[in-house]
Amino acid sequence: MNYINDTPQASLCFTNLFSYLKDKSLFRTLKHITKRQGKYIWLDHKKYLNLSSNDYLGLATQESLIQKFYGGLNNDNCVDQFGLGSSSSRLLTGNFNLYTQLEQALCNAHDAQAALVLNSGYHANIGLIPALAGKPDLIISDSLNHASIVDGIRLSRARCIIFEHNDMEALNKILRDNTNKYQSILIVTESVFSMDGDLADIKTLVELKKKHKALLYVDEAHSIGVFGSTGLGLCHQLDLADQIDVLLVPMGKALASHGAYIITDNGIKDVLINKMRPLLYSTALPPVAMNWNLFITTRMGQFTEKRKQLDTTARWFRYQLKKLGIKHTGESHIIPIITKKNNRAVQLSKLLQEKGFLVFPIRPPTVPKNQSRIRISLTSDITPEDIAALPDLIKSVLQNQTL
Repeated sequence: MNYINDTPQASLCFTNLFSYLKDKSLFRTLKHITKRQGKYIWLDHKKYLNLSSNDYLGLATQESLIQKFYGGLNNDNCVDQFGLGSSSSRLLTGNFNLYTQLEQALCNAHDAQAALVLNSGYHANIGLIPALAGKPDLIISDSLNHASIVDGIRLSRARCIIFEHNDMEALNKILRDNTNKYQSILIVTESVFSMDGDLADIKTLVELKKKHKALLYVDEAHSIGVFGSTGLGLCHQLDLADQIDVLLVPMGKALASHGAYIITDNGIKDVLINKMRPLLYSTALPPVAMNWNLFITTRMGQFTEKRKQLDTTARWFRYQLKKLGIKHTGESHIIPIITKKNNRAVQLSKLLQEKGFLVFPIRPPTVPKNQSRIRISLTSDITPEDIAALPDLIKSVLQNQTL
């Protein structure tokens, strides 16, 4: 992201820092979640419609699916398939057979040469980028890329140039001006942007990376499960996945799990196994997590109706907002309502919570300064009827000039 966190942490003692954060409506606290059931969630024992979840297909709370998974548990496999500890990193004794099975299944699904499973999307970005680029290289990053991508770029010590969000002309100029000046050039983008809900221009990105002989790295965190006929993401939906050098797929959102995987070639996979510090020095995911990842990824093609329902509800909701003249962004299941000011985002979320809709304020440094918002995140369990009152409610709150 090309903005700076304006919180002067280094120069403030803790007491003054807390006062500063509260004064700027930037103070955050952990939430006390007491129960989850389908599209509903209980916060401090109060029931809400959950509009803040990344569980886009509703799989994390689908009881029948979870019961089917645990129905396979028995005395013979309780350690090797359902165990809670992996004991060490993958390079030592943590690379048990479920890793091999999952990576082969992912290669088959993506029709790819190589797959590599990692501990989380955040781990992936802060490890992958420094492993692929260093001081002799250039990284070109979309201005609205996720914080984990930003942190990965910082750790790489490569030169970084930010291009304005989705501005392909600006990207082309940067590439043209810097071709042959660096050992390698890496273009990094999300496919569906996490805080704006809009889509990267994958087709043009592929054309530009070919034209300028760069590498293209796409983070599919908010696309996997939702886009594509079998839920393999936006790049697959566009039939361009085989032209992406590194496809990163976090599994903590629509796949209802934790961990992440990379789709790439054997050469890049070998580099990562030898250079990627979060892989080298993190304890491997436990067998139960890997078993669930294998269970859920091999069933993604079965959730077509869930994807259709999510798309129908998202289209309906965006249309209602547009009809009422409510400023929002996005062309997906992530629909932010821009308030600009921090306090307006805080108050809007508070008033919507009072009506039973669980939404939270999104403020800097998660989004640029003066771009605060609430982020409505739809899931396949939610229908237009569930949120029929929401557009008018948002409009009435935003029209309140005292907010």
